[in-house]
Amino acid sequence: MLDTKRAREQNGRDSFSRYRAQVRSAAVASLSILEGGEVDRVYCDLHDDFVIRKKDKDGFSYIFYQVKTKAKQNHNWTINEIFGLSSKVKDQSKQDSKSIKESFVGKLLLHTVVFDSYCNSVIFQTNINSSDEVERLLSDIESGAFSNKFSQVLLERFNECFGEESSAYTPEEIKIRLAKLSFESDVSFLKEENNYFELIVKEKIFEFSEIELERAEFREILLRLLDLVERKSSGIIKTWDADSIEACAGIAIDDLLSILSISRDAYYSLLKGGDNSAVKSASMIQRALKASGADTSMVMYCSKCKTDWDLWFRNARHVVQELDLLSISERVSAILNHTVGIQGCLALNSLRLPIKKLLAELDDQGLKFDLTEDLLLGGVFSAFVKGRA
Repeated sequence: MLDTKRAREQNGRDSFSRYRAQVRSAAVASLSILEGGEVDRVYCDLHDDFVIRKKDKDGFSYIFYQVKTKAKQNHNWTINEIFGLSSKVKDQSKQDSKSIKESFVGKLLLHTVVFDSYCNSVIFQTNINSSDEVERLLSDIESGAFSNKFSQVLLERFNECFGEESSAYTPEEIKIRLAKLSFESDVSFLKEENNYFELIVKEKIFEFSEIELERAEFREILLRLLDLVERKSSGIIKTWDADSIEACAGIAIDDLLSILSISRDAYYSLLKGGDNSAVKSASMIQRALKASGADTSMVMYCSKCKTDWDLWFRNARHVVQELDLLSISERVSAILNHTVGIQGCLALNSLRLPIKKLLAELDDQGLKFDLTEDLLLGGVFSAFVKGRA
């Protein structure tokens, strides 16, 4: 775990102003948390420029990012700049191990040793491209051939640079660690003097939360996001434990919900109910209700109703005839179609009588089962979310 290993240095945390590119990259990475998939944390300026934590059935693993930019866009990274390998040395046995260890890639490869199986991958991210020599080396490692003269040097020097005296790695173990290295080159949102960063952030917010933002609203959210990453990237972590790391460096779903002004209670209610797109659902319900003047308590109430409906519907599939279930669902959707506003707003007052009427009709036709007004209300919001997805 991250808290069990001391970071090699924290100088970057105390001089944030030098790392604008790293902040932009960490901001984009943190938005992937909204997807509700394996990524559940981003740690800023911790062990590297930032670290993505992934969680799956096997536990946690980490992706370490090192972000480097060049103002000169037509520059290509050389093998010496990135790997500490001299292309002028003819006798590869004379390559300098210290230069390899202290290079950009050397610092990344160290994570594959320190964190072992918890290290998912290490990534060098940049706004420019790499030389052909670098590309050939990366391709050779990726292919598993290790026939390139420079990849052979990395194999031969790995234990000297990164291994421990008590446990030298076998060639196969070294290859597994070298294969964790990858490059993200010519990254658009790292480039200066363009608006790629803003466009990508806006697209990701919409993709994961279905929030359509006016320019002024988006700018406010973007500034709050950058401010969050800046705060999580600054200052020395005095007490080195899991809680301090989370508080000082970690970005989690709660941080992003706060930035996007999405109800946490509604999100967790939907998530608990098995909604795989809880952020998007909470966002849709909240914006639809807020447009008609609803408060936070109404958002929570309707989100819980949706959760209860989804659970009821899943269970009903096993005990209610398909034709009856489809009929109920169709009539719930009809209420939505007749009450949703032009701007996609929903007012509880306009739903009250149609729901009461439908429940009475279902009762008369022997289709009520254990349905309630709250469940039918949840059905309306479930249909609303599905219709907008």
